[in-house]
Formats: sequence, structure tokens, C-alpha cells
Amino acid sequence: MPVSAGQDIALHALGAEMPAGRHVVLVPGAEVPLLALDLPERLRGPAREDVARRQLRDRIGLDAARIEMRPFSPPGGGDSWRRALVADAEALAGWRAQAGPGCRAVLPDYLGLPAAAELWSIEVTSGSVLARLGLEDGFSADPDLARLMLERALEDAEPPAPRAVLLNGEDAGIAALFAARDIPVVTEAAALDPLGIAAPQVLGHGEMGVDLRTDPRAARDRLRARVLPWRWPLLIGLLAAALWGAAQGLGTRALEQEIRAERAATLALVRESFVPTGPVLDVRTQVARALAARQDAARDWRGRVSPLTLLGRIARVVDGSGAVSEDYGFDRDLWTVVLRLGDFAAAEALVRDLRDAGLQVEVADLRVSDGDSGVRAELQVRAGE
Repeated sequence: MPVSAGQDIALHALGAEMPAGRHVVLVPGAEVPLLALDLPERLRGPAREDVARRQLRDRIGLDAARIEMRPFSPPGGGDSWRRALVADAEALAGWRAQAGPGCRAVLPDYLGLPAAAELWSIEVTSGSVLARLGLEDGFSADPDLARLMLERALEDAEPPAPRAVLLNGEDAGIAALFAARDIPVVTEAAALDPLGIAAPQVLGHGEMGVDLRTDPRAARDRLRARVLPWRWPLLIGLLAAALWGAAQGLGTRALEQEIRAERAATLALVRESFVPTGPVLDVRTQVARALAARQDAARDWRGRVSPLTLLGRIARVVDGSGAVSEDYGFDRDLWTVVLRLGDFAAAEALVRDLRDAGLQVEVADLRVSDGDSGVRAELQVRAGE
């Protein structure tokens, strides 16, 4: 797939040996989230950036000096952008130092995916999912969080649901998410043409314009140089603007209420998905720790049967035996299953069926049910070797 029309630029992940030729460095997208902002439609230029920075400061809860922001808009979006790339200033300085002389841009890895209008492009790698949602949105996350974010994006009105999904890699949960909504999932870009979707391009939709190496305040400095000869007329205009601003007090208070509501919604999401107990003191640090813990858990589970898959195998056998389920419990890699059956022979037959299904079964308790007819069986079941 071409990087972009008429360009010969290689993509390289951060940490790999950088070539001498023209290349783009892709940094971890989880460290450069693309956040949606609620900005007034008429706001433009540096003023729009200032409001965006205040919203980010209130939402993330960090000192503005510790983060850097890059406005992000789809082709033709102009100054009416509503999303921004956000990165830690110290990490960004390190990425600039590693870029090398042939580097043309430093971008989050999800912006290196092929993109087209009405198409969601998803790449599943070891322990990570990269997603490009049309031309306006994208993210990188661990698989569990990625499924949650994709489901939420499908439920929201913005960005709109795709007409098709280009999936590189395998993830049954993600595929099922789109299958439930009758959204076609393809693995080759050539399969998009019959669906009426333009061929996706890599870095063909203005992504190079959000190079993380550039100074986010450069546009403001150029503007200052242009208006300096007109400083006195500008002061008069500022005085008029101050008088006008006083009349906009109600609108400002309403904007502050929206910012507080947005911050409360962010804290609620963090509480629901990352920090269920204890105080939320540093959103970025606590979310990063929760994500790291989930990634460690995902690495621990690699190559093993997931609890839900194992439960499904147990349930299929139990459902065919006529047993009545009373309780299920999971600890580490072991399901404890409490059942009520007609007699001891039925319990023994169920144990054989579970073992024939490739499961390891231990009978922890088998006795006549108290107060009921039949027997009560407590089985400990784990995946077979």
C-alpha cells in the first residue's frame, strides 16, 4: 500500500535503527492520545488553542508546562478543528532527539495506518490494538480497552459508524463487535472497491502536518511578528474587545460549567474503567498504571485459555447433561462448578463428558442434596494440557 501519492517515505517504529533516507518515526500511540474538545465554532487561531489548552488542563489535571498539544483536523477542516494530539513534554523532547537527520515527521503509530473516509482501519499486534476511525479519530490501546473504546465509538454519533472495517490481525472480540452491527470486515484493501470505498492511503490525508517535532507556538510567533507594527490600533481593538467580553459573562459561565461537566465525566470514566476504589489524584499516572497492569495480565495469559472460553466449554457440556447449575466461581485458572443432578450415575457421566471434552476435572464434593431429590456435585475444572 503506498505511503502517499508521489512520496517515497519509509515508516519506522521508535527504537528501531533509523535509515539514512527519508522516513517517518512512529511513536507509541497510547502516549499520544487524540482527544475530542468542545470548542466554540467562531473561535480561531491562537485563541482557539488557548481555550483548548485550558480544557485539557482541566480535564487531565496536569500542569500545562508538562504537556504539549497539536491541533488535528481532517482534510479541509481548516481552523475549525475539534481534536488535538496531547503528549508529555519530556517524552516529546526525547522523541525529537531520536528522530535523526532523515526524519520528515514524528507521528503516533495509529496515524501510520491506511485511512479513507467511511473506513475504520484496525491493526492487532501482540498486546496492542491500533485503530484509525475514518479521517478524524484514532487511538492505540491494549486489546481489552480497545474493544471498550471501539464499542463506545460505535454508540456515539461522532465519528459516524463506518461502512466497512479493514482488519489486519485477528481478534474475535473486535470482529464480533462489527458483525453484530452488520458492518463488513475485510482483511485486504482490494476488497473495499466493491463496497464503494476509496482505496485507503497511508499518510495521504494531511497527517504530516501534525508533526510532533514542530513548535506548537510557531504560528503564534508568526502572528505576533505581523501585528507588531499595528500595536496601537491593536490596543484600541483590545479595549473594545474587553468591553464586548464583559457582555459575554453569561456565555463564559456556561462554558465553565461545560468544562466542569466534562472533567466530571472524565473522572467518572476513570473511576468506572481504571480506578474503581481509592482517590483519583493524578489521572494520567493512575490510568497509565492501570493500563500497564492490564498489559502485564495480557502477557501472563498469552498462550492460555481465557476464563470465558473455558466457561463456554464447560457450559456446553453441562447444558447437554440436564444438570441444574447452582454456582460458578473462578480463581486463577480454575472454575469451581456446583451442580444438582438426578443421581450419582448422572454425576459420573457428566465428569466423563467433561474429560472427553478435553478438560481436567476433579470432584471436590459429591453427596445427596440437602432437602432436595438428587445429588449435589462440586467440581473443579481447568483446561486440559
